Amino acid sequence: MKAYLQQLVYRIRGSYWFIPSWMVFSAIVLSQVTIWIDRSLGNAWLQDYWFTSMNQPDGARALLATVAGSMITVAGVTFSLTILAVSHATSHFGPRLLDNFMRDRGNQITLGTFVATFLYCLLVLRVVRGEAVPESWDMTVEAFVPQLSLFVSLILTIASVGELIYFIHHVPDSIHISTVLRRLATDMSAKFDELYPETLGVPLDEHKEPPTLAKDFLHAVPSSVTGYLQGIDEDELMSFAKKYQAVVRLKKRPGDFICRGEFLAEVTRTIDWNEDHSDQVRRGFTIGFSRTPTQDVFFILNEFVEVATRALSPGVNDPFTAMQCIDWLSDGLVQLSRRELPTRYRMDSEGELRIITTAVTRKDFVDSMLGQLIPYVQDDRNVSQYFIASMNRVLSVSNCKMLNELIEATLQPLEQTHDHEE
Repeated sequence: MKAYLQQLVYRIRGSYWFIPSWMVFSAIVLSQVTIWIDRSLGNAWLQDYWFTSMNQPDGARALLATVAGSMITVAGVTFSLTILAVSHATSHFGPRLLDNFMRDRGNQITLGTFVATFLYCLLVLRVVRGEAVPESWDMTVEAFVPQLSLFVSLILTIASVGELIYFIHHVPDSIHISTVLRRLATDMSAKFDELYPETLGVPLDEHKEPPTLAKDFLHAVPSSVTGYLQGIDEDELMSFAKKYQAVVRLKKRPGDFICRGEFLAEVTRTIDWNEDHSDQVRRGFTIGFSRTPTQDVFFILNEFVEVATRALSPGVNDPFTAMQCIDWLSDGLVQLSRRELPTRYRMDSEGELRIITTAVTRKDFVDSMLGQLIPYVQDDRNVSQYFIASMNRVLSVSNCKMLNELIEATLQPLEQTHDHEE
């Protein structure tokens, strides 16, 4: 359930409807509250304040109608500009970066502000009335102008104008390559701080030898669906392993593509196995149609590589963007050199081995961050020289011998190519 909720929150944050919907709901509530205050307290108390003015029914209607019409027009233009900017950015940087733009808070709040202001003005407009004596009625309909509600509508209008100015600046800034890479670097650093499977149970003490299992893994749990492994629910799997005094060995890690029937995990033979037990284990895996960065740091690293390889393609030919990607990847390698990778042996609170995860090694990171770039970098002399210089800079500050050896092995083909050319 926890992994599923992680993916649900990720999808909601990446939607254009959630925040605007809440802002629209808030506008509906606010309109009813201010109208109720106007009906309950009247308008006399507002006359003592210099920043308010008493509006007549015709003026109030004109004001609210003008604001409402303007806001819905601006909202349409804003949405069009957002889609255009997203289309431009993803076509240049890669379709997998679409989620980064969809989750942009500035765009979501801007759209919500305009729509909420429009709806607020519309709801207040319907209660404004002038004095009249309908022929079919025996009573006079008194004029009602909700002065407080009108004042709030002016505040929302001023806020909307400020939001429009911000949006005009925010759109080009959000698709600037430096901003895109900075956001990716922030996500990368955050995921390094919570590397899978660090949150899964208690790690085995690094000074202890891995425990020897007394029982074999004889129960294989196949996947019932096809897709990408988006998340692993550590609470679900740990609870299952403790309940049946079993050890679960994971066969896949977040980000892997899984075919229907492919094994997700293996379990020691400690219980009379049935399909219900397989379902319990499967509930610990969240599988979807696309990769997400919630537990998959390699997805973010692949985004850096994708931007760099697109920049080095003959159709784009933008080596300086590739160099910026190399800068941030080198920073990621420095961060990796200063931390210990989590062990694959995960214990319960009593110190008993319960889960064995897939290994996450420094070679995996070097292959993902550098190995995939080599075929593209070596075709551009300027970028390859910059790549070598950046990696040498990493080697000068890295204190991890194993990582340094992997980087040096990766650099050998490029250095040999340069020596041959010279």
